[in-house]
Amino acid sequence: MTDINRITGETVLLDSDFHTLADDHEALAMVAWGHRRGNVRLAGITVVTGNTWARISATEARHALGVLGLSDEVVVREGASQPLLHRQSDFEHRSQMHGAAYGGAWDPSPVFPHEGHTLTGDARSEGCNHHAVTFLSDFVLRNETPVTVVAIGPLTNVALALRLCPEIAQNIGRVVCMGGAFYVPGNVTPSAEFNWWFDAEAARIVLESDLKLDIVPLDATEGLVFDATRYGHWSDRFGSHPFFRSYHHSKFSRVLRDNPEFELPVWDAVTTAYLLDPDIATVAEDLWATVDCVEGPSYGRVVFYRNAHDFNLPDPERPPARVILQIDVERFWDLYETSVFDSLAVVG
Repeated sequence: MTDINRITGETVLLDSDFHTLADDHEALAMVAWGHRRGNVRLAGITVVTGNTWARISATEARHALGVLGLSDEVVVREGASQPLLHRQSDFEHRSQMHGAAYGGAWDPSPVFPHEGHTLTGDARSEGCNHHAVTFLSDFVLRNETPVTVVAIGPLTNVALALRLCPEIAQNIGRVVCMGGAFYVPGNVTPSAEFNWWFDAEAARIVLESDLKLDIVPLDATEGLVFDATRYGHWSDRFGSHPFFRSYHHSKFSRVLRDNPEFELPVWDAVTTAYLLDPDIATVAEDLWATVDCVEGPSYGRVVFYRNAHDFNLPDPERPPARVILQIDVERFWDLYETSVFDSLAVVG
């Protein structure tokens, strides 16, 4: 059973390629629940291009905060609209050559705002003075206590902040990130997970920085899926709940009717569940990790070492990353039901 009374006192910045009809929304709901209970303090959301464009993400995040009743407490800042080096113009070629199955914002059928929610003036570019990277750097430097960065999209914003203002590393308590595939195949190419593939150079910068890293890769998320059984259970138990109606029913009812075998990982929600309840991890390893940035079929692939000497670090200042490999499935769903359906009881 999840200890829902766990208080960490962590100040959290959520960095996300946010979309209301994606797992980012579930992840935000969980953090919002922790925020309202005093488990953590959600200070801001920075958005980055990944699953969809950063400008759309900013609008979607503001909409979600409004539904959650947190618009006056949590700021949203639009961040990097493109990866550091990875180019959209390469996507079609890489798809043909290396099997890139999904391009996020670059896909011919990208994720757009949900029905009834269109882009407004709030989605305009906010300029450099309000840019997510500037906000992240300033906030971390000025906060009285170390800040936890929860990164559930490509790591472009975090990498740019570390390059713009390297001293922020001293006041980042830890980075909890969803990314990578260590012992399992990738989900965008056979060798790479989407977040770290979309901006492999940024992932490399963050992984090789002197930071405390907690990584939730595909190894932990692929074994934990939403499926027809879960949908049926929730339909019976939460069928009239506004979030079930607006999210699960609208998104999955037709899909599951046409394909009862359909299942989908809840990647980002696993990451925020681990933030709120680290004991949810049942198997983890301490590893030094980086990402292959060579253009080709291994672009975005995780490279890791169990021994710092193998990583050419005879006396490493930076610690290994804590890599979560397995999650307590029932404990996760218990926390998900408690936090998501409670947080979003006001939806509608």
